[in-house]
Amino acid sequence: MKKQLLLIGLFFTMFVAYSQTIENKESQPTATAEEVTAAPQDEFCPHRIWLHVGGGYANNTFKKLKDISVRNSYFAMLEVGYTYFFHRNVGIGIGIGIHHAGAIAKINDSDVMTLLNEKYFNDRYDVTYHTKNLKEKQNIWAIEVPLVLQFEKKWGKHGIYAGVGIKGYFPFSSRVGFSYGTVDIKKIEDDLLKVTYTDLVVHMDPKKFKGQSVKMKPRCSVDILADFGGIFGIARSADVYLGVYGSYGFLNILPKKQTNLDALDKNDLVTGMLVDKYVNTSKKWNLWQVGAKIGFHFLPCKSCGNDDYMRDLKRKYMNEMMKKKDEPVIITNTVEYYYFVPTVSQELLEETANNPEKKKAIMDLAQSLSNIKILFDLDKDIPKLDETKKMHIDRAVQLLKENPDLKVIISGYTSPEGTKDHNRDLGSRRAIAVKKVFTDKGVPFDQIFTQNFIAEDPQHKIDIPDSDYKEQRAVIFKIEKK
Repeated sequence: MKKQLLLIGLFFTMFVAYSQTIENKESQPTATAEEVTAAPQDEFCPHRIWLHVGGGYANNTFKKLKDISVRNSYFAMLEVGYTYFFHRNVGIGIGIGIHHAGAIAKINDSDVMTLLNEKYFNDRYDVTYHTKNLKEKQNIWAIEVPLVLQFEKKWGKHGIYAGVGIKGYFPFSSRVGFSYGTVDIKKIEDDLLKVTYTDLVVHMDPKKFKGQSVKMKPRCSVDILADFGGIFGIARSADVYLGVYGSYGFLNILPKKQTNLDALDKNDLVTGMLVDKYVNTSKKWNLWQVGAKIGFHFLPCKSCGNDDYMRDLKRKYMNEMMKKKDEPVIITNTVEYYYFVPTVSQELLEETANNPEKKKAIMDLAQSLSNIKILFDLDKDIPKLDETKKMHIDRAVQLLKENPDLKVIISGYTSPEGTKDHNRDLGSRRAIAVKKVFTDKGVPFDQIFTQNFIAEDPQHKIDIPDSDYKEQRAVIFKIEKK
């Protein structure tokens, strides 16, 4: 036993030392001082608060019952704990939990039992009996304290988790007894009186002797445990964990203190013989378990209530915004934008990523179109243009002429007033009217396309989330590759 504990301690020491060596190597700066200073704040959080529930199969059988069907042998647990990650991917955690191990067996047996009644001059009885669906229940309740070395690796919001360690297992309640079924006594032979009672059928309900169940106090144990699974980010400060779990108790579980069976009521023949045969709990065993776990991992330093984290997050956001202060607002593949900001197709952005001149032309065009907010009066298709909008239109026209490989899609939108057919025609006329503004200034027809959406169309609700009807009578621009 001492050797086993020594090996486990040596394993943990080597693992922690190795992880700290990796951390020291990775933490050595390879960039210049200016680059390190200008780098955004690290979002790594070294703290975890975890809550796990689990269940599965366990070999918690107190006595091997021959020719008896074991219907269930199971465990269930609830754990809560804290982990400190001394390395980005490795940490050590400790927790506390409650554990329940149980087994259920149905006994259908026919046999002859010999019962010695010491109250009547050691009178011996031979009892022939039959059990029908006699249900035996075995239960252990325990407190467990896991000490786990944890590994966590994320790619974006999701990743994997693994844990290996030991746990203290401290049982505080254990009981074996019967819950339901019947016992039929067929024949009783009295050895002292030489009397045989035949054709005797006595139905016994185990509920009547349920209180005769055996109570034990098992020894404590130390278990080896491991679990592995995936972590899925559901919020900035919380992950869901789903994985498999296994443990093995290498200290034998056996009764430290057991109820004396002789103290049971032997006047009840059924109670005495059933307890003697089926509820003998003197056999020891090693408890092992395998099953599944699910739970939550909380990152307290990323919660909205953490002032340091929020300051770092704001600083990082402002740094990113400062880098893009000279760029126009271009939003792709998202529904969260104001309708007067033009969108640029993702394909076009990817193609021009290595072409600075073309990228600048696209951004200039997006900048010009973003300043053209064209609205319409109710049931009208005449665009409302002022001198400022006309100036930006002239700039967009010039850029389209200089870049014949680009095209602009103009979408016309309507408010909910009016019939669907009328509004669809109205939206089309609004898009065509704005197209005419561009083509009249010399933009080729094959560089301007139109489409329309009415309020009932899903795309309308995406493009113009504003509930004000005046804001919905508009057009939206989109830049694509021709």
